[in-house]
Amino acid sequence: MEKDMISDNDGKSDISQNKLLQGLKENEILEVCALGKNKFYNPGDTLFKEGDSDQTVYLILHGAIKLIQNLNDKEKDIAVLQKDDGLGDTAFIKNSKRIVTAVALKSSHVMVIDKLSKDMLSPGIQLRMYNNFNQLASERIGGHIHRDTKLIDQIQYLGSRIRKFIHTNSEEYKNSELIRDILENIQSLPVYSSNLILLLQSDKASASEVVEQAKLDPSLVGVILKTINSAYYGLRCKISDVQHAITYLGFNQVYQLVVDHGVKSTMPDTPEFQELQCHSNVVSFFSFELARLCNKKAPLMHGTIGLLHDIGKSVILLLKKQHQKLAILIDLLDHARIGSLLLEKWNVPATVYKSVEYQCFPEFFQPSEVSEEFREYAAVLYLSHICYEYARGNEKKELPVAFLDEYVAYLNFPEKSFMPLFKNHIMPSVYKKMSACPENVRKFLIESKTKILEAEFTLDKEVDIGGKFF
Repeated sequence: MEKDMISDNDGKSDISQNKLLQGLKENEILEVCALGKNKFYNPGDTLFKEGDSDQTVYLILHGAIKLIQNLNDKEKDIAVLQKDDGLGDTAFIKNSKRIVTAVALKSSHVMVIDKLSKDMLSPGIQLRMYNNFNQLASERIGGHIHRDTKLIDQIQYLGSRIRKFIHTNSEEYKNSELIRDILENIQSLPVYSSNLILLLQSDKASASEVVEQAKLDPSLVGVILKTINSAYYGLRCKISDVQHAITYLGFNQVYQLVVDHGVKSTMPDTPEFQELQCHSNVVSFFSFELARLCNKKAPLMHGTIGLLHDIGKSVILLLKKQHQKLAILIDLLDHARIGSLLLEKWNVPATVYKSVEYQCFPEFFQPSEVSEEFREYAAVLYLSHICYEYARGNEKKELPVAFLDEYVAYLNFPEKSFMPLFKNHIMPSVYKKMSACPENVRKFLIESKTKILEAEFTLDKEVDIGGKFF
């Protein structure tokens, strides 16, 4: 009879082989069997749920139990425990909440030892089971470390392959006659705009120099005067002097107007291009503000990269418009590389076109794996994109955020993770400075208020946006 308590009647399970009972004598195992209860679970039955609070221990005599954990609102399989395994170590040691959900993977026979029964066991048995739990936990941790090490090796291998592919692809683009022909047919950035962009990026630029350079492009002067005399600024008297207008607007606003005007002059005025340009304007504004928040010395450079980062997409749109039957093939072109080559052809600074070329790197690599030459610019552009998508109301699960917090940490922001940074610093700052933005950017930011609230992102502080508050 006593032997029957140790072995199932069908002989399939010998409880003395259970990992939690190793080192116990036969009479001690019998004591455990006398206090434990046999339970049978069908596939899909739940033994306990994550967050439950009890001190029940489970010895698996037959079958398999799957452990599931909720991570970022998604259920993830953690482990599968088989015959002779045990679970409930945290419950055995102290009354703490379950960190996983246990579900029968197939028909399972389990011995259940509740808190009352556990407390009735002799101190020597409890100590032995406690030590066995520790040993079992160490083995599982070792297994996790092994799997994690293997996963890291796989990620590093894939990363090296991606880098090799990107560099190979870049050389192929650079040497491609087709790509060169495509770029040759793209209108060049107006020379006056190019010169003025370089001038405004210089710390030594004077107001008189900027004015004289701007006057060389009558259409740009028109844009500046139209902007300053728009209803938004609400000036009592119209300004007709470009020097007065530039002084009033400030170099930052003039700079945005110059770059925006230069790019627009190369592309057709269609809804698709307008939408893409609006996106670039918003990302540029976020880039400028993010660079300022993390105390970078050249926020205008970051703004330029943000404004020009999608120029390759504009080229692709133009090609699709010209060759509609080839739209599927044209969509396969690398917009980042196309944009970089075009900007290089336009003689923009190397920092700009290099950063545009490698703009997608932060989606796949940690900061340390991105070349130091453009790491900072790629990081700011990456975070600006994420800000744009969050402001649109897109959810985290839809975005490339694998290394998001790593880039936040790299840039030394006041917060160590993205969401507090977004809510407490970025959005209050951009709304405060919204008046200095182009009209399409202001419209986007105002519309984002509702979308942010709908996505359950609420700002910690009230932010004034045209007399209304969050």
